[in-house]
Parts: sequence; C-alpha cells; structure tokens
Amino acid sequence: MPRRQGHPAQSAALILLTCAIFAVDAFTRLDTAIAVMYIVVLMLAASAWPRRAALALSVACVLLTMGAYLIAHGFTLHPSPAGRALVSIAAIGIATWLAVKCQDTLDRLRQRQDALRRSEAFLAGAQRLTRTGSFGIKVPDASMVWSEEAARIFGYSGDAAPSMERVLERTLPEDRAAVREAFGRALACEGQIDFAHRLLLPDGQLRHVHVLAEVSRDEYGDCEYLGAITDITERVEAEQQLHASQIQLAHAARVSMLGELAASVAHEVNQPLTAILANAKAARRWLGRPEPDLPETMAALDGIVQASERAGQVIRRIRALARRADPEHRQLDLNALVTETIELLQRELERAPLALRLDLEPGLPAVVGDRVELQQVLINLIMNALQAMAAPRTPARLEVRTYRDGETVGLSVRDSGPGIADADSARLFEPFFSTKSDGMGLGLSICRSIITKHGGQIGARSTPPGSTFHVELPVPQEAHAHEQ
Repeated sequence: MPRRQGHPAQSAALILLTCAIFAVDAFTRLDTAIAVMYIVVLMLAASAWPRRAALALSVACVLLTMGAYLIAHGFTLHPSPAGRALVSIAAIGIATWLAVKCQDTLDRLRQRQDALRRSEAFLAGAQRLTRTGSFGIKVPDASMVWSEEAARIFGYSGDAAPSMERVLERTLPEDRAAVREAFGRALACEGQIDFAHRLLLPDGQLRHVHVLAEVSRDEYGDCEYLGAITDITERVEAEQQLHASQIQLAHAARVSMLGELAASVAHEVNQPLTAILANAKAARRWLGRPEPDLPETMAALDGIVQASERAGQVIRRIRALARRADPEHRQLDLNALVTETIELLQRELERAPLALRLDLEPGLPAVVGDRVELQQVLINLIMNALQAMAAPRTPARLEVRTYRDGETVGLSVRDSGPGIADADSARLFEPFFSTKSDGMGLGLSICRSIITKHGGQIGARSTPPGSTFHVELPVPQEAHAHEQ
C-alpha cells in the first residue's frame, strides 16, 4: 500500500542524524557500539518513509557502519571494535525486520480502517435511501446507541445521545403506552420486539415508524437488543389513499347499482305508501260515520304507523347503500341480511319468471362485517345471476343458501344460466374483465376486495346447469367461546 512521504524537514533531520551517528562512530574513539543508534533512525524512517526508502536507508546504515570501522581501524581486525560493528549490523538487521513488520501491520490496519469507513459510508447511505436506522439497547442498564439515520427519523441531530426520554418525547401521546410496554419487555429480555407507532415532530409532521429488534448476547452472556427502525410514512399514506380509493370505487358501484334497481326501489317504497293511503282513507270513512267507529279507526291508524315504519326502513336501507362512508364492522346475522336483500330485490325477482329457493341454515353464528358492503356483494351476485338467466331458459332457478363449514360461515348464490366457460374461470375477479358486452368488469373485482378486507374468500365454479358463487367469512373467536 503506498505510504505518504514524510515532511521534508523530517527527512532532512533523519539524514542529519544519520550523518552525525556516522561521524561519531568513525572519528571518535568511544568504546561503545555507536552504530546501534542507527536503530533510532530506522524506527523514525519506518513511520514516515515508504518501504523501499526505509530498506535503502537500512542498507546505507550497514554500509556506514562498515565504513566507519574501516576509517577508524583500517583493514586490521581488532576483536572488540569488530564485535561492536557486527552487533550494530545485527541490530540494524533486526530493527529493519521489525520496521517492515510494523509497516505491514500498520498497512493492514489502515486497510481495515478504510474498509470500515467505506462500510460505514455505504451503511449510512443505504439507511438514508431505505429510511431505516439502527439502534441497540443494553440490558439491564437501558443504555442505548443509535445511528445517524435513527436520530434523523426521530427528528434529532446525528450527534444527539439516545435515551428513552427522547424517544417518548417524539412519540405521539396516544402511542406512548405501547412504546413503554415494548421497552419494558426489552428490559425484561422477553424476546423479539415488533410493533409500529407514530411520531409527532416539533414542526407538526406526523411520522409512522416500524420497530423490529432481536435479542442477542454479548461475550459475557448479558442480554442486549439490536434492531432497526424504519420510516414507513409513505407506505402508510399510500395504503390510506388506496383504502380511500377503494371506498370511493365501491360507493360509485353501489350508486350505479341503485340506478339499475330503480324499479325495485320504487316498488319497495310504493308498497308502504299504498298501504298508508288505503288506511288513511279507511280511517276517514270510519270517522265520517254518524257514529264514528273508533276501534276500526285505531286499527287503520296502526296500519299507517306500521306502513310508515316500513317505508322508513326501506329509505334508510337505500340511503345506507347510497351514502359514502368508512366501513363499520359489527356483528351481523347473515340470514337476516339475506332476507333483507331479497326483499329489496323483490321487484327484480318478480320481473323474471323463476323459481326462488332460500336455504338458510338456522342458528348460524354472527359474522363481523360492514352491513352495507356485504349487502352490496350479495346484491351484485344475485343481479349477476338474474342477468345470466335473462335469455329464455326452462326452468329458471335461483338458490340462495347459507351454511356453516367449520370455522367459517358460507353464503352461496346458484343460478341455472349458461355456466362459466373454462377460459373465463381464472379471470372472473380481475378488474375490467367482463363476460357481458356492456359490462365494466368492476363488480366482481369490488366484491373480492370487500370480502378480502373482511378476512374471507370468494370464488365461483360451474355447477351444470348454471354456476355457483360462494362467499366464506370467518367466525369470530367470541362466537367460538360462546358455543363452547
């Protein structure tokens, strides 16, 4: 590895020191191994000069030692001075070998330091790109370390010392209890930590983060946590936007579906209005008699009240379908939902001559879901079945069935239409795929999205003659406990 050349003044000093040692060794009669001082020169040169220059200096020192002996004693062999010269040359050789080894060690250390700096730079860059910071927690003293990116995620400068107080200071108040609980589990060394929470920065920015930490043991067997914190704000906001788009799309589909059900809606509203009108006329006749018949009048008024309540229920159901709102998951009776939907579609069912069969299994456990969304799925499946049987077929049959299958509650709609072509079965629930010439291909795709959000499954199969669409929803754990 190339080494940096020493400062010229330092090099000049080394040369002067070498010359001084040579002069003392050659022109004085000191009874000591003066040449051993060349070791000092070599050690200083090893830290400042390149290897070749240091080796050249070592050879020069050996030659200078021999030259000094010749100047001082000529070619005559004197045992004591010759021994001192040999000791000096041996010392110079050993010092050279040690200097070379020291240089190699320093070079490897510098290489490792450079590699470590590069790794740190790469890690810091990767953390910035992925918005993921790293941290560590020692147990039980709760001392913490974190990376610059982790500090940035929390809204602190890179040199800010981490602490639980600073973490809680940036945590949204509603999420501080969860953070404290996770920190308590870490101090108790209770296994993996995996949770998400929100940060509220001083500028008012809301940030979503995901924390994941694993337990490790140091060389003394003490517990410590090494983990990562990821800024998932963009992902959460994208999911929220997608959720809002799905709600808007489902709402648009419901409004479009209500347009198709205009006749049924009018029929459902007209029936109680007709009953109200008839009972009002009857009540007026009973009151118009010479002797008003109050019991009959009260019965007619009761009929008006009942018809009004029914009309109000119909209007509330229609408004619920037309309203755009976030889903509200509650416990629902699937059989009641089927009955209510059949009543809403009564006019559509009467327009097409068919045999309707309801097979509702009694005692079904309640499912958790949004009433409007699940009703939208059922209406879509029934309307698709009616459209599939629009062409003259004998006989036309529609079967709506509910059932229990282990830990799920099922709903199926079976028709006697032409069935599902093999080429279409794999694409039925894809967006914008439709087997109808004027279809948009969104109905079944929206149905799948709704059922998936409810934790269930939706599918279809050919059941000659016709086809069957089935929906399966999970039974809540509370229902299992209640049954047991």
